[in-house]
Amino acid sequence: VPEDYDEVGLAHVHFVGLDTDMSKQTYEASIPINKALDRRGDVLLAFEMNGEPIPRDHGYPVRAVVPGTVGARNVKWVGKVLASKTESQGFWQQRDYKNFSPSTDWENVDFDRAPAIQDMPIQSAIAAIEGGLEEGGDDEEEGVGSLTIKGYAYSGGGRGVARVDISIDGGKTWEVADIKQGGWKHGDYARTWTWALWEHHVPEAKLKGLEEADICVKATDTSYNVQPERIEPYWNLRGVLANSWARQKVPLRREAA
Repeated sequence: VPEDYDEVGLAHVHFVGLDTDMSKQTYEASIPINKALDRRGDVLLAFEMNGEPIPRDHGYPVRAVVPGTVGARNVKWVGKVLASKTESQGFWQQRDYKNFSPSTDWENVDFDRAPAIQDMPIQSAIAAIEGGLEEGGDDEEEGVGSLTIKGYAYSGGGRGVARVDISIDGGKTWEVADIKQGGWKHGDYARTWTWALWEHHVPEAKLKGLEEADICVKATDTSYNVQPERIEPYWNLRGVLANSWARQKVPLRREAA
């Protein structure tokens, strides 16, 4: 890429795969050239993984690794890299991985009016719930017991996870989870590429008298983007970027008679 790429109008970097689909089209995608050339963007052409040649399933001989960007742009089996004035015209750049209004369906969709997804939105997931579960039978121990809820959160574009909020009453009240690994860094809000692993402990006293815990999780990133409560206003025909609250209802042990 020439140093004066901006002056000559180069705006995108294409990754062209060696694999083809049934119509003999290669898989290819592109990212903005500013992302590709930014030293703090950490874009890689990976030849190795854990000190060994990158496995075929992960993209041998070369894979594009574009941190903070949707997986569709992290092209496997790369055979060619191009600097271009225009975005990739490949199917998966132009006719998929785009977001639309809930009113859009396959009869009226216009892919040319929507940008290709690059950064991912803030999201979270519940990975494990320990304790407090309904185990059935009359021999269970007295008392509700405590709950420990674990999961991950992530935001694209290098934005770190600033906070993860947990509710056990369907979103009426909230507490802040502990981020055990990952999350945001002081003074560097735009170079966080990993999941934030979080954990929250709910003591027995807060569960006493409840028949179930209606657990809700919402994360906030360093740009203060926050997950929406419901999926309905964000539903789209492709089902992409569905990042509403993570939710799970958990039955609790009842006190023994």
